Amino acid sequence: MNAAENLAHRVSLLRRNLERAFSAETALSGGTGTGPSAGQCAATACIVLKNFGGDFVSAKVNGESHWFNRIHLPDATVDVDLTGDQFGREPIQIGPAGGLYPGTQIRGSDELNAETRHRAAVLEKRLNVSEQDGGWDDWMPRPGSKQAERREG
Repeated sequence: MNAAENLAHRVSLLRRNLERAFSAETALSGGTGTGPSAGQCAATACIVLKNFGGDFVSAKVNGESHWFNRIHLPDATVDVDLTGDQFGREPIQIGPAGGLYPGTQIRGSDELNAETRHRAAVLEKRLNVSEQDGGWDDWMPRPGSKQAERREG
């Protein structure tokens, strides 16, 4: 299995677990969209980043800010969105960096507000994800990510 196939397999397992963990408490209040992941994008992006590294990215989708991830594989950089179903797309979207949504831009962890960090922490607990890296209030970018380069540069 190559790196891209491995990633696709692992994110499909994560998405299946996320569907059981999504709740009103982990969703952005007042968000629009349909499907199990409505309002879950930023909290989900935190979980993906913690498990796969990479960067946060966002774009405007249907007029709303939508957060997802950019993951660096050995031979490619891809954007990964595990909450596409809230916009009528397939739940899992994987494509070339910048290819999923027009206007995609890299975002920093410092742009996560306290409410998003709280929702991510609740989602993490509901997932029973390992807390090896500490809680979301102590989160720092992984070495080698674009966010770490911006902080170090």
